[in-house]
Amino acid sequence: MPSKMVYALLALVLLVGMAIFAMTNPSYEKAFEARWQYFMGNYDEAYRIAKEAYELDRYNRMAFTVMTQTEVAKRYLDYIREGERYLSLIEDVANHPPIGEADKVRIKMMCEVMIGKYEKMAPTKLTDKELVERAEEIYKKFRSLYTSLFKQK
Repeated sequence: MPSKMVYALLALVLLVGMAIFAMTNPSYEKAFEARWQYFMGNYDEAYRIAKEAYELDRYNRMAFTVMTQTEVAKRYLDYIREGERYLSLIEDVANHPPIGEADKVRIKMMCEVMIGKYEKMAPTKLTDKELVERAEEIYKKFRSLYTSLFKQK
């Protein structure tokens, strides 16, 4: 019966071999770089690099995961940007009274769009928590605005 030392040595050799493979394979090199970019918050760059890595090797699960997670993060980032833009427009309208009927309809539509988009989004365990929290804050602002202005009491 082989000793524990032989098993430990075999495991170490296997891990070193896997590391060498990952570092010398262009697809995995790109996947590691894409993962780094993702964690740094450079979602567009992470997606581009992960897609290149995935195209080099369709079996590269790390590249596929980073590419998928980046798509989710980009959806949250787009939601946040759009929400901030809409809130800025609403604030401009509110700062120049009187608010006309057309402005009220436009504000109602913006609120409904942002509420509907948020309800369709679903974070994963790997989605940046800060993005999820910022999106939720924007959702709550639109939900509160919609409730206070357009719900019948």
